[in-house]
Amino acid sequence: MIDISALIEFIKNLGYLGAFVAGFLGSSSLFISFFPSYLVVPILAIHLNPIIVGIVAGFGSGIGQYLHYYIGLGGRVVLPEKYKVQAERWGRLLGKYGAIIVFLFAMTPLTPDDIIWIPLGLMKYPKLKALLAGIAGKIILNLLYAFAGYYGWRILHG
Repeated sequence: MIDISALIEFIKNLGYLGAFVAGFLGSSSLFISFFPSYLVVPILAIHLNPIIVGIVAGFGSGIGQYLHYYIGLGGRVVLPEKYKVQAERWGRLLGKYGAIIVFLFAMTPLTPDDIIWIPLGLMKYPKLKALLAGIAGKIILNLLYAFAGYYGWRILHG
Protein backbone atom coordinates (compact mmCIF):
# COMPACT_ATOMS: atom_id res chain seq x y z
CA MET A 1 0.00 0.00 0.00
CA ILE A 2 1.30 3.45 -0.93
CA ASP A 3 1.48 6.09 1.78
CA ILE A 4 -0.26 9.03 0.08
CA SER A 5 0.98 11.61 2.60
CA ALA A 6 4.59 10.51 2.04
CA LEU A 7 4.06 10.70 -1.73
CA ILE A 8 2.63 14.22 -1.45
CA GLU A 9 5.52 15.28 0.76
CA PHE A 10 7.98 13.87 -1.77
CA ILE A 11 6.27 15.81 -4.59
CA LYS A 12 6.26 19.03 -2.54
CA ASN A 13 9.99 18.70 -1.93
CA LEU A 14 10.66 18.52 -5.66
CA GLY A 15 9.68 22.17 -6.07
CA TYR A 16 9.72 23.79 -9.49
CA LEU A 17 12.15 21.18 -10.81
CA GLY A 18 9.47 18.61 -10.02
CA ALA A 19 7.03 20.51 -12.24
CA PHE A 20 9.49 20.36 -15.15
CA VAL A 21 10.25 16.68 -14.55
CA ALA A 22 6.54 15.82 -14.25
CA GLY A 23 5.82 17.59 -17.52
CA PHE A 24 8.77 16.00 -19.28
CA LEU A 25 8.24 12.43 -18.04
CA GLY A 26 4.49 12.66 -18.43
CA SER A 27 4.80 13.61 -22.09
CA SER A 28 7.93 11.87 -23.28
CA SER A 29 6.68 8.33 -22.73
CA LEU A 30 4.74 6.86 -25.64
CA PHE A 31 0.98 6.59 -25.07
CA ILE A 32 1.36 6.03 -21.29
CA SER A 33 1.93 8.88 -18.88
CA PHE A 34 4.68 8.18 -16.35
CA PHE A 35 4.74 10.62 -13.39
CA PRO A 36 1.71 12.46 -14.86
CA SER A 37 1.58 16.23 -14.66
CA TYR A 38 -2.19 16.17 -14.13
CA LEU A 39 -1.48 14.75 -10.67
CA VAL A 40 1.85 16.35 -9.78
CA VAL A 41 1.22 19.92 -11.00
CA PRO A 42 -1.93 20.52 -8.91
CA ILE A 43 -0.14 19.27 -5.78
CA LEU A 44 2.85 21.52 -6.42
CA ALA A 45 0.60 24.50 -7.17
CA ILE A 46 -0.95 24.22 -3.70
CA HIS A 47 2.45 24.94 -2.16
CA LEU A 48 4.20 27.04 -4.83
CA ASN A 49 3.30 29.84 -7.23
CA PRO A 50 0.75 28.22 -9.60
CA ILE A 51 1.73 30.42 -12.55
CA ILE A 52 5.38 29.43 -12.34
CA VAL A 53 4.46 25.78 -11.76
CA GLY A 54 2.22 25.77 -14.86
CA ILE A 55 4.79 27.47 -17.07
CA VAL A 56 7.68 25.26 -15.96
CA ALA A 57 5.60 22.09 -16.32
CA GLY A 58 4.44 23.29 -19.74
CA PHE A 59 8.02 23.72 -20.93
CA GLY A 60 8.93 20.26 -19.67
CA SER A 61 5.85 18.75 -21.27
CA GLY A 62 6.40 20.50 -24.60
CA ILE A 63 10.00 19.34 -24.76
CA GLY A 64 9.00 15.80 -23.73
CA GLN A 65 6.41 15.63 -26.50
CA TYR A 66 8.91 16.99 -29.01
CA LEU A 67 11.01 13.83 -28.59
CA HIS A 68 8.28 11.95 -30.49
CA TYR A 69 9.06 14.09 -33.52
CA TYR A 70 12.42 12.31 -33.67
CA ILE A 71 10.74 8.90 -33.56
CA GLY A 72 8.96 9.89 -36.78
CA LEU A 73 12.14 11.36 -38.23
CA GLY A 74 14.00 8.14 -37.46
CA GLY A 75 11.15 6.14 -38.96
CA ARG A 76 11.98 7.71 -42.32
CA VAL A 77 14.98 5.36 -42.48
CA VAL A 78 12.72 2.34 -42.97
CA LEU A 79 10.12 4.17 -45.07
CA PRO A 80 10.18 3.40 -48.81
CA GLU A 81 11.14 6.38 -50.97
CA LYS A 82 7.68 6.85 -52.50
CA TYR A 83 6.20 7.24 -49.00
CA LYS A 84 8.90 9.73 -48.00
CA VAL A 85 7.95 11.94 -50.94
CA GLN A 86 4.29 11.57 -50.04
CA ALA A 87 5.00 12.42 -46.37
CA GLU A 88 6.93 15.54 -47.36
CA ARG A 89 4.02 16.60 -49.58
CA TRP A 90 1.70 16.27 -46.58
CA GLY A 91 4.20 18.31 -44.57
CA ARG A 92 3.99 21.14 -47.09
CA LEU A 93 0.19 20.98 -47.02
CA LEU A 94 0.26 21.18 -43.24
CA GLY A 95 2.61 24.14 -43.39
CA LYS A 96 -0.19 26.62 -42.93
CA TYR A 97 -2.19 24.78 -40.26
CA GLY A 98 0.30 22.37 -38.67
CA ALA A 99 1.25 24.69 -35.81
CA ILE A 100 -2.43 25.27 -34.99
CA ILE A 101 -3.08 21.52 -34.96
CA VAL A 102 -0.06 20.91 -32.72
CA PHE A 103 -1.18 23.71 -30.39
CA LEU A 104 -4.74 22.38 -30.13
CA PHE A 105 -3.59 18.80 -29.50
CA ALA A 106 -1.08 20.01 -26.90
CA MET A 107 -3.55 22.08 -24.90
CA THR A 108 -6.26 19.44 -24.64
CA PRO A 109 -5.84 16.70 -22.04
CA LEU A 110 -7.83 14.03 -23.84
CA THR A 111 -5.92 13.95 -27.13
CA PRO A 112 -2.90 11.67 -27.43
CA ASP A 113 -0.28 14.05 -28.80
CA ASP A 114 1.90 11.14 -29.92
CA ILE A 115 -0.39 10.53 -32.89
CA ILE A 116 0.48 13.95 -34.29
CA TRP A 117 4.17 14.27 -33.38
CA ILE A 118 5.38 11.05 -35.02
CA PRO A 119 3.81 11.92 -38.40
CA LEU A 120 5.26 15.44 -38.13
CA GLY A 121 8.72 13.89 -37.94
CA LEU A 122 7.96 11.64 -40.91
CA MET A 123 6.88 14.72 -42.86
CA LYS A 124 9.93 16.73 -41.84
CA TYR A 125 7.62 19.46 -40.57
CA PRO A 126 9.60 22.56 -39.43
CA LYS A 127 11.01 21.66 -36.01
CA LEU A 128 10.98 25.06 -34.32
CA LYS A 129 7.44 25.83 -35.46
CA ALA A 130 6.19 22.53 -34.03
CA LEU A 131 8.19 22.87 -30.80
CA LEU A 132 6.95 26.40 -30.05
CA ALA A 133 3.33 25.46 -30.78
CA GLY A 134 3.64 22.37 -28.57
CA ILE A 135 5.18 24.29 -25.67
CA ALA A 136 2.53 27.03 -25.91
CA GLY A 137 -0.28 24.47 -25.80
CA LYS A 138 1.30 22.54 -22.93
CA ILE A 139 1.80 25.73 -20.91
CA ILE A 140 -1.92 26.49 -21.19
CA LEU A 141 -2.84 22.93 -20.20
CA ASN A 142 -0.49 22.89 -17.22
CA LEU A 143 -1.65 26.33 -16.08
CA LEU A 144 -5.16 24.86 -15.98
CA TYR A 145 -3.89 21.94 -13.88
CA ALA A 146 -2.01 24.33 -11.58
CA PHE A 147 -4.98 26.63 -11.03
CA ALA A 148 -7.28 23.65 -10.50
CA GLY A 149 -5.00 22.47 -7.69
CA TYR A 150 -4.42 25.93 -6.23
CA TYR A 151 -8.05 27.05 -6.17
CA GLY A 152 -9.51 23.60 -5.65
CA TRP A 153 -7.50 23.14 -2.47
CA ARG A 154 -8.58 26.52 -1.14
CA ILE A 155 -12.23 25.79 -1.88
CA LEU A 156 -12.08 22.38 -0.23
CA HIS A 157 -10.20 23.61 2.85
CA GLY A 158 -11.81 27.08 3.13
